[in-house]
Amino acid sequence: MNILLASGGSGGHMAPAIAIAERLTKHQCTFIISNRKVDEAFSKKYTQFSFIKTNAMPLKGSPIAFLKFVTSQVSSLRFALRFLKNHKIDLVVSLGGFTSFAFVLAAKIRKIPSVLYDPNVIPGKAFRLATQLADKILLPSYVPPKYQQKKIERVGFPIRQEFMGLSKSEARALLGWPPSKKIILVIGGSAGATSLNRWAQQNFIHFAHHNIDLYCITGTELKTEQSITFEDCTLHMLPFCENMNPALRACDLVIARAGAGTIAECQFCKKPMILVPHGGSAHTHQLANGRRAEQQGIAIVIEQENLDILTNRALEIISNPNVSSMMQRHLEKAFVPDAAEQIANIIENFPKNNTHKKFQPKKKK
Repeated sequence: MNILLASGGSGGHMAPAIAIAERLTKHQCTFIISNRKVDEAFSKKYTQFSFIKTNAMPLKGSPIAFLKFVTSQVSSLRFALRFLKNHKIDLVVSLGGFTSFAFVLAAKIRKIPSVLYDPNVIPGKAFRLATQLADKILLPSYVPPKYQQKKIERVGFPIRQEFMGLSKSEARALLGWPPSKKIILVIGGSAGATSLNRWAQQNFIHFAHHNIDLYCITGTELKTEQSITFEDCTLHMLPFCENMNPALRACDLVIARAGAGTIAECQFCKKPMILVPHGGSAHTHQLANGRRAEQQGIAIVIEQENLDILTNRALEIISNPNVSSMMQRHLEKAFVPDAAEQIANIIENFPKNNTHKKFQPKKKK
């Protein structure tokens, strides 16, 4: 099959799409991505796939931004209609995000089947709009059944193959991190988080006094990698981490935004988390994701306005064996295996698209 994955805009959309495509080795996989730097980073890393950029823009609040959004979506739909026809796409797989909706709509117009997937407790706007158009909807078990039941199939989170088979000691050796020191990994999401970056810089000395290193993925706010050293401890700061697996495997605690992908990958690597959900009404899904992880006992949620307690809570988890052991037990209990193979099987067994067959006129009797 010739499969199109509409997945760009953030690491949370790109990572599961890559994981699924890695299991579809017998098929041609093409990605639709945005012009954002995170999408470009993924395209440079996974060169075995084809990546096509679209000029679609996200929905924002101001009237001018809304007009740009509508204009970009109309342009994206025109592009999608041409692309699906010219490249003879057999199936569209949407991972949500502002780049995806036009391609699901174009698939409906072209009578090409489509599949939707969203791992968030509260699925995004593009996903919700597309549920009426898609042929199948893939959702985790914890998402309420608000959509057409006959279309829904329950699946877990797909994990990229790079996350398989690496121990903590091997990861530290690979990264050059000290074998026995406590390390906290701070992840601001693919776009970065200014507040978390600033928190890491302002509180690094407190952690250095406890012989703890910080490793902070800043996002595009930082242009080049930087390091700050104090009392034999180091704050590592870098814009983007190409190899999240060793970074997650090597750390003792993760402080991050509450994207579904970040939570799933930390859970897969069995790492305790402190989650700081992105604020604002447009990101209510992050708070819902975080609260669910907190209910499972695998994370602690600290809302954006309460960052002043983050340092003490992090020290409590990483320095208190009882607290960290309890979270580790919950992680073992809540562990969900990689779902990429399951999703790939659903895609492979999907009814084949027949729209590309040449028209055969009926023979005259």
